[in-house]
Parts: sequence; C-alpha cells; structure tokens
Amino acid sequence: MYYHNVIIIFSKTPQINRKPDEPFASLAWGDVDALFSAMLGDIIETSCRVLQADVHLYRNPTEFSDDYLSPFRERIRCYDVQETPLAEQVQHAVDTAFAEHYSRIVVLLDNNPLITSKFLEKVLNQLEYEDDCLIVCPTVEGRFFLIGMKANYSSLFDTSAGDPLAKPDLLMERICDLNVVIFPTQTNYMLDSGLNLARLKDEIETLRMTKSEFPRRTYEIFKVFTKKYKVRKVPQ
Repeated sequence: MYYHNVIIIFSKTPQINRKPDEPFASLAWGDVDALFSAMLGDIIETSCRVLQADVHLYRNPTEFSDDYLSPFRERIRCYDVQETPLAEQVQHAVDTAFAEHYSRIVVLLDNNPLITSKFLEKVLNQLEYEDDCLIVCPTVEGRFFLIGMKANYSSLFDTSAGDPLAKPDLLMERICDLNVVIFPTQTNYMLDSGLNLARLKDEIETLRMTKSEFPRRTYEIFKVFTKKYKVRKVPQ
C-alpha cells in the first residue's frame, strides 16, 4: 500500500441486451468482449492518473491477460477472481481493502470510459469531510456505477438475501438503512444495452477533439465496428 486511497476496478463479463431493434444487436460475442476490454483498459489508465490512490484490479486471468496491463504494471495490484457474481467479488474486494488499512475506497461498478480522473479525485476528496459517509453515483436506470466509502460497508453487497446489483432496489434499501451521510453525484447510464453503447459512441466522437483524457481504446474499437457493421444512431 502506497496511499490511503484505493480505486477498485473489476473486469466484468460482457453482457448487453440484444434487442433486434437496437444498435449493436448483431455484434458477435468476440466483438463485445473486445469492446469491454477496451473500456476496461481506458478506465484503468484513467484511474492510474489519480496520483494519490492505489489501483486494484479484480480479474479472471484466463479471460484477461496481464500483458494488457504492461503500461500500468507498477501502479496496479491484480487479484484473481473466480466465476462468482459481481456482488460477491465487490464484497470481498471491500473487505480486503479495509483489512489492508485503506481509509478511502472507491468501487467502480461499471467501467464507463468517459469517467475522468478529475471526477475520481473529487469523490476521494469528498470522503475526507465526513467521518461516516457514503458517496453514491446513480444511473438513469436506477442502479449505481460507483460507490465511495471510508467505513467498511461491504455488507451492502451481501448476496445471502438476494443479489443487490441485480436488484437495485435492494441495494438502495440497504444504503438508506445505514444512517450515514449520503452524497449523490450526477447520474450516468449503464453500458449494458445497445442504445447506451450507441450513446457512448456518439459522445466519444463528439469529445474527440476537446477531451483531454480521451478514451482512445474504446474509440478505436468503435471505428472497427463502423466498418464492420451498419450501426444505427440513437433516436433523438
């Protein structure tokens, strides 16, 4: 441990809704995997720009090669995970981080490549002001893409009474029962549908000439898809 702050990232198994009338419905699973790997690579690079935080990556080494991490190897500590629900992985990761004496923890539940290092720094800074607080980053779908904490609330992700990531109402109920100060951030959207992937593509293309932390890996994959598939735009 180099710092008191840690950003925890998960190499998630790619999952998207495959509705015939949505963009990217015809993506082959190999292409979906390449896209999610690119998004993961971009969020890893962004997290490594947060200089006052360690970065922990939970991944299945059979699905995600450590060679992909070579530019960031000195900044990242890798942990192996098994074929378990994401909520169980999160609970274990939070317990492990507090056991290693981290005092401010950011858990990324969705690897949106448009998250910036400045945003992550703001979350960590906000955790300094209250002794008992939780930072929640909601999505328009009623879920969460990031949670920050400075006390061990790993029980939020306990699956014995149901999976709180599969049942967001359950997670919200647990958060409200904590009796702590809650700081919500602006909303985002989950990257598990064709519509939201198309929205991400459009946003990346719009920001290409203006964004200092440009998600180049995700951009390059979308360029490949443009040539390979006929992608429909998100309805305005």
